Amino acid sequence: MTEQWEKANQIVEEIAPQPGDIVVHKQKPSAFFGTPLMSMLTEIHADSLLVCGTTTSGCVRASVIDAFSFNMKVSVVEECVFDRGQASHKINLFDMAMKYADVIPLKEAVDYIRALPDNLYAPAL
Repeated sequence: MTEQWEKANQIVEEIAPQPGDIVVHKQKPSAFFGTPLMSMLTEIHADSLLVCGTTTSGCVRASVIDAFSFNMKVSVVEECVFDRGQASHKINLFDMAMKYADVIPLKEAVDYIRALPDNLYAPAL
């Protein structure tokens, strides 16, 4: 990897991976394009995704459309996505909600995660 690519993809300390977290490095807007993400999700029999990230009109939207195209149930956590401009952010949230995903509040996502069983399987690295 080039130094520029590494710097552009550096994860800030506030959201740095914790032990046991899986990081999928991507080079294009969608988290699915050119990555093993779908294979990893298939391996664990995942059928739903909670999507967070930047930017709403770019990487978030591209990943949501690809997940939808793979027949995943997709939810975008509204407080966990942003864009450079408020207009493109709101328009893309609206459009994704109308076509590809549920746009849900953070509390709903947290409640969902807390209700999941403790023994979910994660693939070995």
